[in-house]
Amino acid sequence: MIKITQNSKIFVYCPAGVVTGGAELLHQLVHELNVNNIEAYIYYFDRPSAEVEVPADYKAYNLRVATRIVQASENVIVLYEAIFDRIKEVGPCQLLLWWLSVDNFFICSRDYLSAFDYFGWDFKQGCKVLGKRLLKFALFKDYISLKALTNLDAVSCYQSEYAQHFLYSKGFREVLPLTDYINTSFSSRKEVIGRENKILYNPKKGFEFTRKIMAAAPHIKWVPLQNMSRQQLIREFQTAKIYIDFGYHPGKDRIPREAALNDCCIITNRRGSAGYFEDVSIYNKYKLSEASGMASIVAVLNEVLENYEECIKDFAFYKERILREQADFVHQVKQIFIVTRS
Repeated sequence: MIKITQNSKIFVYCPAGVVTGGAELLHQLVHELNVNNIEAYIYYFDRPSAEVEVPADYKAYNLRVATRIVQASENVIVLYEAIFDRIKEVGPCQLLLWWLSVDNFFICSRDYLSAFDYFGWDFKQGCKVLGKRLLKFALFKDYISLKALTNLDAVSCYQSEYAQHFLYSKGFREVLPLTDYINTSFSSRKEVIGRENKILYNPKKGFEFTRKIMAAAPHIKWVPLQNMSRQQLIREFQTAKIYIDFGYHPGKDRIPREAALNDCCIITNRRGSAGYFEDVSIYNKYKLSEASGMASIVAVLNEVLENYEECIKDFAFYKERILREQADFVHQVKQIFIVTRS
């Protein structure tokens, strides 16, 4: 367990200048710790000695920025899953591994994770990584493994039930929830009537399959969510009836939740965290896949567009869970960093 003293400092690693859901969550953790009188810092590890400007989206948070790590046993380093190779920098500090995503852990670890761990995740990816390592004569060089991670003196925290299941299945022992939350100030305050018959989608996720649906439903207006400010996104959320996401779900993604907060009906597949009701709390009839058949998928879309005022009621439970996420996050932070304070 993490042991916090009056002198403890928490260093949360984050890439500089990045505005994403994951980066915001790292800033949210620092904010919550500082609000609770735990000395916490964002550490922009890729520009540690530079004067780095905190992104404008995060300036409302209570933040400190560190330019170096203070190595001491009462201090804590928080690493997210894409940079677990930096465990060598921990020294005497306590370590918290934060699994914001399962899939991104593998995607970002190709240069150092044991090639054999990939076969348990994705056989094709395992073959690619193994072949690359063989070509570089680096099969057994400079890698870590899931087995080694389970043996670390570290606490592993998960953002989603999908990640929790993964951690327990791989033998991690000290496992605790540390989720996230959506900024509820962006929740819809508009009436649910008068929306356009349009469907929103993220072209960076599952577009190969989404394109097939678009071809099968040319009568529907499709709007890609790309190159938009947050306010532009909200405007789209508040005038559309549906948001679809047929990509992989590495954790509890932010865009589906932001869309749900703004009273869009949500339609997904069952990949990754979308396969867990705790993570994506929508009825099964709104979780579709290629196996569902294109005619069935288009029929569901048409039904929602034609009967939006009734269908949106099916998402009240999901929206309520999203609205409770901040309170859950605050409770989890206190359990990990504050209840154990000595």
